[in-house]
Amino acid sequence: GFMMAFQPLARDVANVPVFMSSMVQCPMVSVAFDKYDQILILTANSATLQPQKEILLSQCGFDVDDDRFIIVGCQDVPGFDAVAKGTKVDVEAVTPGIVKLVQGILEKQPNIRAIVSECTELPPYSDALRMTTGLPVWDAITCADYFVSCRKDNPRFGLNQWQNDWDGVVDEYKLGENLTAAQRGAAKYV
Repeated sequence: GFMMAFQPLARDVANVPVFMSSMVQCPMVSVAFDKYDQILILTANSATLQPQKEILLSQCGFDVDDDRFIIVGCQDVPGFDAVAKGTKVDVEAVTPGIVKLVQGILEKQPNIRAIVSECTELPPYSDALRMTTGLPVWDAITCADYFVSCRKDNPRFGLNQWQNDWDGVVDEYKLGENLTAAQRGAAKYV
């Protein structure tokens, strides 16, 4: 959610689909369930997501005040404070705390039918949450997979092998070469 402020800029300079937050999945996830079902939104810190309300609503149609969405921060999970400190999170040590947090929420909120992880530090816990809760979990990885799949060959039907296999060579790229002259002139670090 925190990167959604940059969505208009990214959209303007990109020539491929772009998303700046896994929160863009919230409208899609919400229509997949009954209007009375709830969706758990996990974030690094629930208090810091609230100020993003207007940006989330205008850029991805997600209203943080909608009762369907239960927003919970992971800031009190032992070891997850490494995110706020900018240090490496010990995923193995933190996983039981994330699972316990979500299980406690599900006991209190039995109408939750899905989980969306807002924070890019949360995908390592998605499989543990899927296994222990039986619920679908969307995160930054599922969002990226969705966007990548719209540009790839689907081997199950239709035309096949219409894309060349990757040759293993990385094309050289120089920062800013995709910008117009006007954009380069306005950029600070190009």
